[in-house]
Amino acid sequence: MKCFSKLSSAVAIAGMLCFIGTASAQDGTVPFEKLQSGWHQKAIPVDDGQAKPGIDRLATAFCEAWQTGICHSVARYLRNPKHYSSTYSRNYEIGYSINIDQSNGSMNATDENDLSPYFYATLWRRSNGHTLLGINTGKPVDPNVDVVLFYDYDPDTRLLVPEKTTSDYVTLNKHHDIRVNLPMEGKDVHLIDCSGEEGIEYTFRFNGMGFDEPASSVF
Repeated sequence: MKCFSKLSSAVAIAGMLCFIGTASAQDGTVPFEKLQSGWHQKAIPVDDGQAKPGIDRLATAFCEAWQTGICHSVARYLRNPKHYSSTYSRNYEIGYSINIDQSNGSMNATDENDLSPYFYATLWRRSNGHTLLGINTGKPVDPNVDVVLFYDYDPDTRLLVPEKTTSDYVTLNKHHDIRVNLPMEGKDVHLIDCSGEEGIEYTFRFNGMGFDEPASSVF
């Protein structure tokens, strides 16, 4: 959609790692539609949970719990990057890259094809000692599915607990003609709404526990 042209591609960040996946690796066991309808009903245990786990550890827990095609590849990569890369380095049917920025608590998995599945994840440290994890994943075709998910990580229980209210709040309870940009740097979440005659950008600022009422601008 034209107004989405304002959105930039993934920011180039430190710690860029690449892997090559095969077409068979993308044949996931969990459809995006099932993730979309059921993610908020299941808490996710975090193996070797810590007080402040990094983005790689939380993303691994999520991807192993919800093995969509792209999550299947991301989980295998995060568990053993060198082995995964060497195993599939000779197959160039589908090329994915993972960008991991541990200092900013963000990562993404995409490829050069705009029609391929995608995966973005960001964490925020909460003032109560918990960690907020945000994930945006989906596929643009056959049919389009875009899912925005938030979890609270409790260091005492070592569980990622779904926060559907946060997801609904950040997406303004809309399911069409929007795009959510999780921050690859910084803490602000940006939403682009193309449902009206003019595009509107909403900026949600993190306040230590959640997100303030968004500021908006027309473009």
